[in-house]
Amino acid sequence: MDNIISKYYDGYEGEPEIQFIKVSNSGSKTILSIWDGYFDDIMRHFLPTGSGWTGLAYYYHICIGWEEESPWKIPDLNEALAEFQSLNPQKLEFDTSPEVLYAICELIATAIKKNEQVWIAKD
Repeated sequence: MDNIISKYYDGYEGEPEIQFIKVSNSGSKTILSIWDGYFDDIMRHFLPTGSGWTGLAYYYHICIGWEEESPWKIPDLNEALAEFQSLNPQKLEFDTSPEVLYAICELIATAIKKNEQVWIAKD
């Protein structure tokens, strides 16, 4: 049975939605559904390295990955988690964005511990 966490999308129905989908080894899913505005707020705070965009920020800023193929498997969960954890939640624009950031980190960290996959879908 799938576990759907929709509290970060509730009230924004009809607007763009981003889903982080953790797939367990048994096939069950945990789906973190968030309003695209929270996701954009978080992603805008990634900074390029000296060699340019890296990790999920690379895919976000050049509009590939989940923009082209949905759902899209996050290729390196450790790198993605490190990226999200590097952000300062106090600099985010929306009051709920830090909570969303924490929920994304928690989902990815759990997937890493259990050797599971995480996908991103844009709806």
